Amino acid sequence: MPDLSKIGLDDFQNELKTGRLLPSRMPLLTDIESNFSIIQKKGINNADRLREELKSSERLGKLAEETGISEDYLKLLKREVNNLLPTPIKFVDVPNISDEIIKQLNELDIVDTENLFPYVKDPENRQKLKNLSGISMADILWLTKLVDVSRIKWVGPKLARLIVDTEYDTVEKLSHADPEMVLHAFDEAKSKHKAYQGALGIDDIKSWIQQVVSKTPIIINY
Repeated sequence: MPDLSKIGLDDFQNELKTGRLLPSRMPLLTDIESNFSIIQKKGINNADRLREELKSSERLGKLAEETGISEDYLKLLKREVNNLLPTPIKFVDVPNISDEIIKQLNELDIVDTENLFPYVKDPENRQKLKNLSGISMADILWLTKLVDVSRIKWVGPKLARLIVDTEYDTVEKLSHADPEMVLHAFDEAKSKHKAYQGALGIDDIKSWIQQVVSKTPIIINY
């Protein structure tokens, strides 16, 4: 998980202003500089502290009352700051994954990518997982890559499966890849494996790599 305490509020504001927001989040840009200035004056100076202050309805309401910023605005801000953290992917939701692998993982109480991460973060732990689970090292490496790309913002089970079905199957490979080549690889994987059928354009791929993938920490040791 990224360390939100290291993401300053100015950096977060800049990301909102320069990134590609969903249409429903565009109201965040209205008076953004003024709103963020008011929030900072409350002693909230990083994304982690902001997430904490918006965590519950009560705290969000209190912040709205103290700052004069509307609750609707703060609710949108809450969703966006929560998006800085990846959502664990459940293995049962990954298209075309082996039932046997899911069974072997379940026997170790591993049901999602967050549970699996400690077992696959480096070669030594992957060997221990092989000995514990009976899963082949080839499958463990595939699962490792699934865990790796699942940490990227906006990557759900279907997109994760699409990514690992290409040669750009790790965060590091994607972050240094040519967007045109990535789009071509994605299109080929979509046709071959049928795991993901969403529309992907070159502008989407370019901004995603530049603004999202490149900022995802490279922490898995292959």
